[in-house]
Amino acid sequence: MYSAAGVFLLLAAVVTFLIVRFQPIARQYVLSALRERYKSDAELGNLQISLFPTVKATGENLVLRFAGRRDMPPMIRISRFTVEARFIGFFRNPKRIRLLRLEGLQIHLPPRSTGGSHLSGNPKFPFVLENVVADNMRLETMPKDPDKDPLVFDLHQLRLHSVGIGQAMTFQAKLTNPKPPGLIDTQGTFGPWNADEPTDSPVAGRYTFRNADLSVFKGISGILSSDGQYKGHLDTIEVTGTTDTPDFSLKVADHPMPLHTEFKATVDGTDGDTILHPVKARLGQSEFEVSGAIDRGALEKHKTILLEAKTTTHAYIQDFLKLAVKSSKPPMTGGTGFDTKVKIPPGESDVVDRIELDGNFSLQGVKFTSEDVQQKIANLSHRAQGEPKNTDPNVAADFTGRFHLRRGSLSLPDLRFQVPGAHVALAGKYALRSGELDFRGTAKVDATISEMTTGVKHVLLKAVDPWFKRDGAGAVLPINITGTRGDPSFKLDIGRVIKRD
Repeated sequence: MYSAAGVFLLLAAVVTFLIVRFQPIARQYVLSALRERYKSDAELGNLQISLFPTVKATGENLVLRFAGRRDMPPMIRISRFTVEARFIGFFRNPKRIRLLRLEGLQIHLPPRSTGGSHLSGNPKFPFVLENVVADNMRLETMPKDPDKDPLVFDLHQLRLHSVGIGQAMTFQAKLTNPKPPGLIDTQGTFGPWNADEPTDSPVAGRYTFRNADLSVFKGISGILSSDGQYKGHLDTIEVTGTTDTPDFSLKVADHPMPLHTEFKATVDGTDGDTILHPVKARLGQSEFEVSGAIDRGALEKHKTILLEAKTTTHAYIQDFLKLAVKSSKPPMTGGTGFDTKVKIPPGESDVVDRIELDGNFSLQGVKFTSEDVQQKIANLSHRAQGEPKNTDPNVAADFTGRFHLRRGSLSLPDLRFQVPGAHVALAGKYALRSGELDFRGTAKVDATISEMTTGVKHVLLKAVDPWFKRDGAGAVLPINITGTRGDPSFKLDIGRVIKRD
């Protein structure tokens, strides 16, 4: 009995001696491997190792500084780590780590240096990390432009799995997107790590993005969801996917509309800047495309956004008006087409008050939802055809023109519309919020002035028919259109009639 106890004490003393002698060697071995693998200066605080019955190690305050640089945050900082390995696996080559648990992990990826290459010759890491757990970690990528803020991701959960040295690790992660806030769930592959240019490390995967609240951007609202996939390197990621916002709205009108997009984009993973190639969108039943480049945080960081938008095959004016006009139903219906440059300058006001548009548009088969307005348009058409007694409201109009939108005021310097019997050319302005109209122009009609009237007026106006007849038309009438979109007023401009030759 005493002999067995003596043997046990002797073995305990030997194991203790081996651990005491092994820990400094292991410490230097780990630091040397990290320095070589990540081409960084490595610092390590306390390290405790247990070899029996399995290998376990805990360490604190591990810091890696990329290329020894102290003019930026450490590339990797770990408050505490725990290593678990089977005894046989730990003392083979390469050493296999069954589990690496990281606490307080912070990664600050440095910006790309000049002359970097995707084909860097990386030293081989002497460890195979079978499973890595790094919950509640922070990833920051440092942009190439020093005036831009880092791109920050806070990951609630991160799991990585490896099958061998020099191969990509699979991962699963959950994180909250800062703006718009929402939950991202992603899985894919990462690596191998590029020691010369960390942002050249390859990444690929799929993601889901849920419950993103767009109301954080002033002037719009809606809950967005997105699904997609991505592939590339950390500084250049190609993303394809879809978004759905069933209740997208502009606060100026507050009429929710379903908005669906299919997109391809190039994302700079170091600063979040995005190039669209282009986005195919569907608002209600209307299809259009948007292309351009967007700096990350442009809406809230006072940066100008420049885009181009155009309709494709099917687009309807009522979908866009419902989004922008307060009335319970859109003022008009019909087909539409547009091609416009979009500029959103910086500012604190709603997006609808800041957005600037320059482009061309067309409207086909337009009918007004207000019975009174539609009847006025129909009366114009009937009188222009010499049928003043016709009261049929079923008349459609076509519009074309150029437009400029500034500070909520829509300028139309060359608006043309036609109904059967009349061609109208106008120039003027329309206020988006109030709906006020102010247009001046001319109407060319097929009928003469007298043919546009009945009774005594028809007889009396025959004398002035020659005064208005010109350019091959029955009459050319200077007109003003004022009032509001719900109650427009069409008036003959008598002053211009008297002044003209």
